[in-house]
Order: sequence, then structure tokens, then C-alpha cells
Amino acid sequence: MSSTWVMKTRQMSEAGKELILREALATHLRSTRDRQLFAQISPDERPAGELLAAFASFYLQSYLGVRLHTLEEAKGLAIEEQEKKGEEDRVQLEHEIIHLLGRRFQDEVFTERVVSEFVVRFCDELGTLNPSKPETISSSEELVREYLAMIPKDSSTNHDVDFLNRISALDSTLRHELYSKASGLKETALSLRDEVLREHDSEVIEISVLKEGLKRIWGAPQYTSAHLSESMVFPATMTQIASDVAKRFCKGPKELAIIKKSYEIRLNMLGALRSILDRPTTLDELENVIVSAASQNVASAIQAMPDSAFGIISELVQIPVEDIESAFRRKGLTDPEDIVKGLLTTKEPTEEAAPESEIDEVEMEYLERSIKAIDRLENTLEKPVKGMLRSKGLRASELDKFTIQTLTKDRDSLLGFELQVLEALEQRMRVPSPEDVKRLLEARAKVNQGALSSIGVTSSSSMLQHRRHEETIASVKLDLAWHFMSSVMTNLARVVETYVRSRQDLLRIKALLKSIYEGTETDLQVLREEILIDLASERIYELKTVYPDLGAPDICSWIHARLSDQDMTAAKKELDATPSPVFEGVVDTPLVMDALEFDNYAIAYDIMHRFLRTERHKKLAKEELAVEAKIEEQRIAESKRSSLDVLSWIHTKSQTVFRSIGRVGPKGLEWTMNDDTKCANLLAYYVKTNRGRKVCSICAEAPTDGKCPTHGRSASSVKRLSR
Repeated sequence: MSSTWVMKTRQMSEAGKELILREALATHLRSTRDRQLFAQISPDERPAGELLAAFASFYLQSYLGVRLHTLEEAKGLAIEEQEKKGEEDRVQLEHEIIHLLGRRFQDEVFTERVVSEFVVRFCDELGTLNPSKPETISSSEELVREYLAMIPKDSSTNHDVDFLNRISALDSTLRHELYSKASGLKETALSLRDEVLREHDSEVIEISVLKEGLKRIWGAPQYTSAHLSESMVFPATMTQIASDVAKRFCKGPKELAIIKKSYEIRLNMLGALRSILDRPTTLDELENVIVSAASQNVASAIQAMPDSAFGIISELVQIPVEDIESAFRRKGLTDPEDIVKGLLTTKEPTEEAAPESEIDEVEMEYLERSIKAIDRLENTLEKPVKGMLRSKGLRASELDKFTIQTLTKDRDSLLGFELQVLEALEQRMRVPSPEDVKRLLEARAKVNQGALSSIGVTSSSSMLQHRRHEETIASVKLDLAWHFMSSVMTNLARVVETYVRSRQDLLRIKALLKSIYEGTETDLQVLREEILIDLASERIYELKTVYPDLGAPDICSWIHARLSDQDMTAAKKELDATPSPVFEGVVDTPLVMDALEFDNYAIAYDIMHRFLRTERHKKLAKEELAVEAKIEEQRIAESKRSSLDVLSWIHTKSQTVFRSIGRVGPKGLEWTMNDDTKCANLLAYYVKTNRGRKVCSICAEAPTDGKCPTHGRSASSVKRLSR
């Protein structure tokens, strides 16, 4: 399994950025390491939608640090218990994602099929027409409305918007713009209110694309309560969409053939995906099915249209054809016949050759590593090392006698100039032992003698080229499969983005809370609390836009769960069972959200004031802990002062001054004004704390039973320390 992309988008080429979550999820889904980790925590087969939802929960927890419960709950537990808590948290997160996703993944696959069928028919009927003519636009609009009506009525109304965005290329254009915006310079010097309430559309690119599509249809990013085929869409809007579609697909004969062929391939790949959509499967099986469909269909298309090979692949993965050609050229694949041959290879070539050559995959990899190592060693010896020694005056005739075979000799048998060459080589790289060099040379000789001739490898250089070709073809197959899969994970990416949004919102809210708590003006505190309520209202509306089929209780439970560090079920129970801040001081009863519209101000007020109340309690608890810690610190300091032996300190200091101690600097041997002050203060403290205590008049010891243990004086001869 290859985790390296050959055909890369801009995000895939820029390390560390995962803003377009469709691509990020696809990258992690094809990663060998992530697949192994995911298989350990979720080994069971399940339907594709649930499988991808489970992986999304793994991605959120492992890479974005999203957790339903705080890590403080796991403090003090053993490592095994902490891991168990983390897995329970991930399972709850998985159930939430499955609940929010519903059947959107299956419906998205069907919508993509409608898109592909629309494009194929458009290319057949309208592709050769002039896109600027009114007749073309009118025919395009009729075709758009016809296929828009094919989207199932029991699916989410957002699929209508996605259909229009896809055929008009609004989605890909917006993704590019938002990614460029997020990668550029950021706005600074914004007010706190503007920073909290502004769109932050680059944080949630797929949601922003959906909202922009709704804005184009309705004039504002409002949620759709019914399918567009049943609604009154502005005629001017549909005409503009039809015009955009005509400009996109009315092309010349060659371009039109490429577009049509790529969407025919997509139809076949969608059919393969639908064949395993509702039955239990694994990531490996899902990948194999899509890889097989992609390889066979792309190879057939290239065989039929060899001159358009890179154009077909470009249209299929939505990457500019120049980038595709450059990527294949870097990998040494420029001939369409080589691409077809590689794509049609159903098994690994080394596995097919195993019975004849008696060389398995493990030995093949060993031979490859050996040849690379011996070639690198020989190239370093012949070029930089010998070149440097020639410049230092060594004769070329002597240097020519030192070959790679010389390194197989025992080091003790080498001559003077040979030792000099070996030393220069060791400064450049690690030189293997004579036994290892012999082994590497034998491996290369084995290949050169035709051990792999059955698979077309006749030399060590051709073997390396053969292996690179194998790896590239394997990566290309996976590229085709996962680029396709990323195109049908839009709704899953939106679900993930809602969790990303809540995490970022919480960071901004915390910054505003600090100003609320530190401020002394009541009016300003109220205004800032209103900002948070406005933010809650916006997020409730945004969630309704993403999940138009969810009611107010579910949406508010989800937001309350994110603000209170708990799962959605527990948050819903809390909202239903505890008094609402809306009725504070009037009656202790919860807010009945079933009877309210989702955008009711009371709902946002209830959610945000519950959060503010919890945060105040946390702040007070922290302040109490801080006060207790300070009191404890003062108690410890007082205890240290009371246990200080003043006379012992004065004795030690005086002895240090009058008697030199090893490694004591000059300043340590001087009695300074600071010592006078410190001594006076300590003596005053000593007198204060020991006033009235009986002491022996000779040694100043404090007898416990009225008699000095050293001098035997009775209590009558013990003086009192008076000053």
C-alpha cells in the first residue's frame, strides 16, 4: 500500500495544512499507518457510511484533538484506564457522527450519479452549441430542472444545492479561493466583537461552499426547508446557473470527448461503490473495489483515446493537465501504453514471477536495497573521492587500481595509497565491511546474470527502474481511487467541520470571557455576554443550514454538549431536566425547546448562560484553590521561619569569616553591612520568639526539666532571657 500521492492538489503539496477536509480525510484513509491504527480499534466489518464515520471519529480524536470529555477526568488513572476512557470517548464521538451523518453519504453517492448522468447527456445534446446563445441557455436550464427533479425527495434538501454547485463548478472555485485566502495574510487589529462574530469561512470550507450556494439561490445563506424542484427558485438565478453550466461544458470536440469520457468513468466507479454501499465491508475491501473499477475503466478510456490520456486523468481527479503531465514525467511515465499496461496489471508483477524466478517479494526488496547501496558506494568512490585525491596529486594510474572490488579485501592487507583512498571514502559515507561488500556485489551480479529475466529485468539498473515503475503505478491506482472517494465525502467533511468550528469558537469565547471577568463595568459585561448569545444564535442557524432535517432539541443539545464537555445524549438529558437560565428568579423549570423554532432567542440565551454559569463556577473554584495554595505557602514559610536556628546561623557565619574554607570566594570571607543587618534582624527575631524561656547562664541551653544536663545547675540558677 502506497501512502504517497503522485497526482497532488495544492493542499497535498503543502505539508501541514489540512483545511480542505475532504482531501485530508482521503489522505489519512490511504495512509498505511493510520489504517493499521484504525484496524486495531475498529476491526469489525460495517457499511461504508458507518465505516467512514468511525474513521472520522479516529481522525478528530487523533489529529485534531477533539474530545467529548475533558482530559481532567482521566487524571490520576492508570495508563490502561486512561486508554479505556479515550476509546469510550471515541466510540461516543463515532455514534454522534453517525447520528448527524444519517444517510447523507448514500444520498451523496446517488447525487453524484445524477451529476455524471447530467454531464454525459449535456455533452451529447448541447455540448457542441454556442454557450452564449439564448436557445442554448434555455435548453440548458430545462435540462438542469429535469435532473434536479431526479434527486430523491426523502434525501436532505442540501443535495439539491450540491447538485447545482457541482454542475456549475461553484464548489471547486470556492474551495480554491478559500484555501488561497487561508494560506495568505491574516486580518489583524480586529475588535474582539468582530473577531468572535465574523464568518471564519476558511475554517469550514465545505460548509462555506454550501452557504454560498444557498446565498446564490435565495440571496442569503438560509436553510432549505423543501427541495428546490418544489420551491419557487428565482428565474434569474436558474438562468445564471444554466449559463454557467453551458460555459463549462460547451467545448470543442476533443475537450468535449474528454469530459464525457471522464464522467462515464465516474458512473462506472459510482456503480462499483454502490454495489458494496449497504453491506458490511472493510477499508481494504472498499479500496480494492474502487481501485479495480478505476484501473479498468481508465485503462480502457486511454486505449480508446491515447492522445487524451492525461486530459482524461486530469478531468477525473480535477487537477490541471499540466500538473498531471509533470507528475507522470517525474516518475518516468510518459507513454500512455505504459500507463495502460500498469493499470491493467491485476496482481503485483513480482508475485506473478515468483514461481518461475523463485524470488519472492521479500527477496526482491532485499535485492533492490542491495543494488541501491552498492551503486551509491561505487558512485561515491569513482566521482567525488577519486576526483578529490587527483586534485591532491595522487596519480590517476594508481587510483584506477582501486575499484569496488578492493573493498572486499581485509583491511590489514591494504597498501598505503589504498588506505588513503579508504580513509577519504569513509569521510564521505559509512563503508560496509568486506563481507558486506561481497554480499552486495553478489546480489548485483545475480540480477545482472538474469535471475529476474522472467519479469523483463536484465540488469541492476533496469531492476531499479522496474521497481520505481511498479511503485508509481500502485500509487496512481490509489490516487484515482481516493481522489474519487474524496469527491463523495463532502457531507462527512461537513460533519467533521462542525466539530472543528466548535473547538475554534471555544478558543475565541475563552478570550472574551477573560475580558468579562476582569471588567468592572456592568454595562460592558452585559454587552459582551450579548456578543456570546449572538454567536450562539449564528451557530444554531449554521447547524440548521448543514442539518436541515434536525430539530431545535438536537441542534441545541449538540451545541450544549460542545460547550459543557460531554456527549450529546448527556447534554440533552441535562437540558430537559435542569432549570433554564431564561426563567431564573421566576420559576425553576427547563425550557421546552420542542415548542420553539430553532432560531428563537430564548434558546441561544439558555445555552450560553448555562455555559457562562458553569465557567463562573469553575473560575470561583480555581480562585478558592489559589487562595488555599497561598495560605498553605504562607504556613510553610512561617514553619520554616519558626524552625530557623538563629544562633547556629550566626555561629556558622562567624566561623566562615574567620576561617577560610575550600572553594569559598573572597566575598564569602567578608563580613559586610548586609551581614550586620541580617544578624541584627535574626537576633531580634530570636529574642522575640524566645522571650521568657529559661536558659542556662553558662551555655544558654534550654533545660527541659529545670536543670541543665551539661552543668547540672538547678532551676534557681537558670536565668530568663529578658531582652
